[in-house]
Amino acid sequence: MVELTSSFKLDYEALDRDHQSLADQVNKIVKAIDNDEGDKCEDLVNDFVKAAKSHFAKEEALLVKVGFPNVEGHQAHHKSLNTKMDHLIEFSKMAGQNQMACESLRKELVYFLMDDVITADMDFKNFIEEKSKPE
Repeated sequence: MVELTSSFKLDYEALDRDHQSLADQVNKIVKAIDNDEGDKCEDLVNDFVKAAKSHFAKEEALLVKVGFPNVEGHQAHHKSLNTKMDHLIEFSKMAGQNQMACESLRKELVYFLMDDVITADMDFKNFIEEKSKPE
């Protein structure tokens, strides 16, 4: 199960709430896999992908608004995750009949979440903290 510790919080409520929701969705998919309910994965993954895309749009809008200097780099990172989302959807379609697809889905979901939350978003955490301090 994925658990987001306080060290991975951005201290920006809307984004932290999204990250927790995405982690909860990953845990729900992993639980379906663990319970041999791979047939539920396709719908769950489709919901996860929609939520991730919505989150990316919200995050990018915030970064533009606060003037984050590497907005383009962060947008490019999100774009690279679109390919990974396509793989997640493909694995989810096979999860009902294929144990290897289930294991690949589990691994890719956790990696996807950690890649977004830990690797990419920690890059702008300090910038957002500075911009949201009262003058």
